[in-house]
Amino acid sequence: MKNLLFVDDEPKVLDGLKRSLRPMREEWHMIFVTSAAEALKVFEQTSIDVIVSDMRMPVMDGAQLLNEVRQRFPHIIRIILSGHSDQEGIYRSITATHQYLNKPCETEELKAIVTRACALREILRDQPLRALVTSMQQIPSLPTLYSEVRREAESQTASMKSIAKIICRDIGMTAKVLQLVNSPYFGLRNSVSTAEEAVNLLGIDTIQALVLTEQIFKSLPTTKVSGFNTERLWQESTGTAMIAREIAKAEMAPTSMVEQSYTAGLLHDVGSLVFACNLWERYIAVIKTSKESGTPIWEEERRKLGASHAEVGAYLLGLWGLVDPIVEAVAFHHHPSDCVEKKFSPLTAVHIANMLEEELSQPRTGCRPSQIDSMYLSTLQLSDRLPYWREVVVTAQQAARKE
Repeated sequence: MKNLLFVDDEPKVLDGLKRSLRPMREEWHMIFVTSAAEALKVFEQTSIDVIVSDMRMPVMDGAQLLNEVRQRFPHIIRIILSGHSDQEGIYRSITATHQYLNKPCETEELKAIVTRACALREILRDQPLRALVTSMQQIPSLPTLYSEVRREAESQTASMKSIAKIICRDIGMTAKVLQLVNSPYFGLRNSVSTAEEAVNLLGIDTIQALVLTEQIFKSLPTTKVSGFNTERLWQESTGTAMIAREIAKAEMAPTSMVEQSYTAGLLHDVGSLVFACNLWERYIAVIKTSKESGTPIWEEERRKLGASHAEVGAYLLGLWGLVDPIVEAVAFHHHPSDCVEKKFSPLTAVHIANMLEEELSQPRTGCRPSQIDSMYLSTLQLSDRLPYWREVVVTAQQAARKE
């Protein structure tokens, strides 16, 4: 049974939640309090899995409370409630919150988000790693791209198009804008899967505020990742993203799936950044062992760190509310046969794209390409498509060089 803590200074709101969530009492043990001070006392007495807090409260508001929770209890899933007029509060809570709910919140929506967040824990079962990922505020950006986007945001002639062009090349910034725009706070009917669309929907004022606000976007600290090839990670990620998009197009996939394939390709190795920035000494040893033994990096990660970068990345992106096809593609891109769904999807595109990107870059890097999951392709009856996908990718790369 999961332990949930609800915090709101309005007793009537809590009473409404108690009534509407009564059917969940067999699955959730729910505690309701009317202040942040009471909430902090609960944490001293009870192990909590999820906290859902109102934003506007006296003395200590929701953003302050969740920041305190993040620092003291990093394993807890943090969700905030906010009204449409409280946009400034949303900016303050971005680094402390996994998901944002619009107030008043529909009961079914709340149940779905909490249930999904708890289910994601099955992806990442190692408790220390889970606490580490749950506590993360942002994914660091490549220093050159971070500098570019700040310069553009500070410019008097800044435009959404130019900012979006930079953001969609960066792993960290893409993940963060998708986390924000897909929150129920914005009330969008359809999920957003690309950074470009997210920037357009958020608008130039919001994007400039996000870029120029400290702690929301952050540059990768190079002193912490000595021995980790950050440039190669970004090249491989953007390469995989573009190849995944071409494969999805070649399969005549719907536009939404093409977009999801690109974004999943860009984010598929985000877990590597989590390791590099938080466990870098151990991670460099893992990379070294993998190279010396010829063992796939994700196997060494599981053996020495408790999980692979795929599971770590999927858990983080799922917590942040990115859509299931992207989370699944990140989680299973090395071994797609483990995924329940057995049809062409962004997972298919990213798995093949990851292999083809490594294959095409082998002369430059000397890395051994990942092995394709032939059983998975056979199950999808797509084994004979591999030569065609190779041809499509080579043709697209040649066309790009000519532009």
